Amino acid sequence: MTEHIIHDTMESGEDHFIKDQWGREYNFKIGAFPYPTGPFVEAVEVKQGNEPGYVFRIESESVDGFFDAEEKLLKKIRRGLNRRHLKKEDGRWVIGPKDMLRGRIDCNDDFSDTEYDKAFFIDGKRITIEDFIGMLDPLAGFHFHLRILSAYDDKA
Repeated sequence: MTEHIIHDTMESGEDHFIKDQWGREYNFKIGAFPYPTGPFVEAVEVKQGNEPGYVFRIESESVDGFFDAEEKLLKKIRRGLNRRHLKKEDGRWVIGPKDMLRGRIDCNDDFSDTEYDKAFFIDGKRITIEDFIGMLDPLAGFHFHLRILSAYDDKA
């Protein structure tokens, strides 16, 4: 029999308010849950309604490492909040001047503007598959490097 861990950071997490370098304050629920290899710590941005936002995760390498994992997570959040990959042009999100994107691929249950059940979340914003493909239009002919990382990877 497989054991499943069920954890809901939005229900059991503690509120943390973190500012980015531009002075914008973000509200995160941060929760930790045990796992045999060490604790997992997750931060989920609290936004109005069901609008998705930032999600950060970290896995500790020590069974007793809750405090260390939370400190690593807070550093990861600050680093993530202080990077911008998108810019707005003519009312649409486009890839920023560094020609680089970081974010996550996650489930999507808002089908009002897409037919896909997955979306990209970049800079805390939901980007549909269709919008993502549109961002690539001006880059036709360019080369790219795509690297997929675990959600718990410190580089993510």
